[in-house]
Amino acid sequence: MSKEIERIINEMHKAMEEQQFENEMEANAFMQEFIQKYNKNIMQGKSQKLDAYDYLEMAENAIDQEEAIQNAKKALKLDPFCLDAELIIAQNQAVDMEELKKKVEKIIQKGEKQLVQRNIRKEEDAGHFYGIFETRPYMRVRKEYLDLLIAQGRYGHAIREAEELIQLSENDNLGVRYLLMALYSCFEDEDKAINLIKKYPGDSAFMLLPLIALYYKLEDTKKMKSYIRQLKKANPELQEALESLESPNAPENVAEIMLSPMYTPFSMEEIVLAYSSAMFLYAPMTGFLDMLYDEVVR
Repeated sequence: MSKEIERIINEMHKAMEEQQFENEMEANAFMQEFIQKYNKNIMQGKSQKLDAYDYLEMAENAIDQEEAIQNAKKALKLDPFCLDAELIIAQNQAVDMEELKKKVEKIIQKGEKQLVQRNIRKEEDAGHFYGIFETRPYMRVRKEYLDLLIAQGRYGHAIREAEELIQLSENDNLGVRYLLMALYSCFEDEDKAINLIKKYPGDSAFMLLPLIALYYKLEDTKKMKSYIRQLKKANPELQEALESLESPNAPENVAEIMLSPMYTPFSMEEIVLAYSSAMFLYAPMTGFLDMLYDEVVR
């Protein structure tokens, strides 16, 4: 869900809190009327005061640190629950990754207190997080924390963090399962890797490529080749992607795809992203790409 849609829902929630509905029918009618008025104002080009989402977007697109911090602070002033803004401030003020880690941990603690204030609790709502609108900033910060742990090489901690995030949001809207699969493969934990692919079946390269790496590490050629065949069948551009990753221009090719805001599933871009986003797994595996290419072209 885009932040623009989140903005509409947030404003609608605030408006509904000021109302007293006798039944669900009245509440639904109010929501329909609110959305119609909102869309009408946009169509008529009526100017609206800048809100927290506007300043957050400005902070995300800022050209320098000071501009990012100032706009994030404005967003936070308008919406104390805007953890995304707090994260931007932390990322731009921290002098190193260890300081950033401590700052993000404080933001997470603040977010948990805010959720309790909104009567949202892990014990009662686990499994449905992110489906609950108010949890989304908190979950996004937790995902950033997971990325930070991996960047620091704190893989054990990262696994525990990823496992809890999936427990909180079983639909896994943030794609935590992809990093978790790579982490399981990194630690050669076959049992947990297989349980994860059973929980989230499919032919995504983000899941299959780490499984191929897992069985390459375990020297189980039969299972490795089985997953290679599955990936090759699902992604017709696998060979092209591997050639791109092994070409002299690989850094430029990867950078272009990594900076792109979107990609096409089951494409060359998916393979490159799946590989590049888990270099902690693939970088030490000398010869892995050569092996994979040889198997694919046979």
